[in-house]
Amino acid sequence: MAVYHQMGNDSENLLREVDLNRYRGAVLSPVNDMQAKVSNQIRRHGSATFETVFDPQLYYPGSLRGKLPTWPYFPQDVDTADPASLSWWRGVNARLLDTVLKLRPHAVCSPAVFPKDPSDEYYTFNRQVADDLRARLEGTGIEVLQSLLVPLGGLRAEGRSAAVASIATAGPLDRVYLIFLAGGQPRRELQDSIELTCAMRLIRYLEEAAVRVLVGFSSSDLLLWKAAGAADCATGKFFNLRRFTTSRFGPDEEEGGGQLWYWFEEALMAFLREGDLTRIRRVGMVSPVSMANPYGQKILRQVDSRPGEPWLALSWRQYLYWFAEFEARLSSKAVDCNALLRETEQRWDALDKSVPPVLMEERANNGSWVRPWRIAVTEALAEAGGG
Repeated sequence: MAVYHQMGNDSENLLREVDLNRYRGAVLSPVNDMQAKVSNQIRRHGSATFETVFDPQLYYPGSLRGKLPTWPYFPQDVDTADPASLSWWRGVNARLLDTVLKLRPHAVCSPAVFPKDPSDEYYTFNRQVADDLRARLEGTGIEVLQSLLVPLGGLRAEGRSAAVASIATAGPLDRVYLIFLAGGQPRRELQDSIELTCAMRLIRYLEEAAVRVLVGFSSSDLLLWKAAGAADCATGKFFNLRRFTTSRFGPDEEEGGGQLWYWFEEALMAFLREGDLTRIRRVGMVSPVSMANPYGQKILRQVDSRPGEPWLALSWRQYLYWFAEFEARLSSKAVDCNALLRETEQRWDALDKSVPPVLMEERANNGSWVRPWRIAVTEALAEAGGG
């Protein structure tokens, strides 16, 4: 059970943070960094206890590219080629093989494109591309993860999660890099209980088939994915590294998905602005785990001594520390997800019913996602015999 850094623009310094030493790997980004820089990241940070995973990130080869065109495996005929041709993807894999053998990461994700139609044929084709890459890398010591891009809305049909899992596990690969595709702003929590239940169901089916799941682009929904049985989850410092978004892969991604600082509060399972943090401190609702967070302690000292002064870098680290520490408690069963969400909902109710009510600066930051999460966890665990 492990957590991974989802690498983005200017993220390498986080790999050296002593207080973030619970992270056991990093998913590397050719969209943000050129080959020489990624090669250096692998050489400097890869070890027997820190896995480097290279994701070719050809999700949108025909448009959103970032620094991808500088990489030798990037298809130069992408604007005229047929992306539905398996032979074309075999050519991509051949070039990707050369790149990966030069980089020497511990693992590589198979190339996969954003599914316009998440049909059985799409997932079968996706697995065939992954199987071809595995065959090419056999004997090199470099592991292959099958990239699995899944629109949440496409799982709503009866039996769909089981069907996708069945197709994905029909080949020899025993690891999946799972990316859920959802609409909405990356800062906002997922709130469709049916889709979340189906996503948890998919994770459970994959893990029950002895396929180890790494959920990419995770956020506080880590709670859901771990409750479903996901072995590993990845997250990043920017919000568009905590939710898969098309803007993440554009040429102007240097802004990193937003430059606002937030405190993550486990007691509310929410990201809070500085004014909101002050409000919940006033009513004694900052959790003990937040108070023990070393970066949280630095933030509180700054808020007390220099209110209003930005703490963006600390906010990234406060969240990343929480993510890894929380995953460890989830993996050890020290956290009861149902109980935690029930208590979280009660706290939101208490804030609303207090006199005067405690209101958050952002209107949508009202805990409305907690009930859908409770429903998803309750139903998914009941199906698995754990509820």
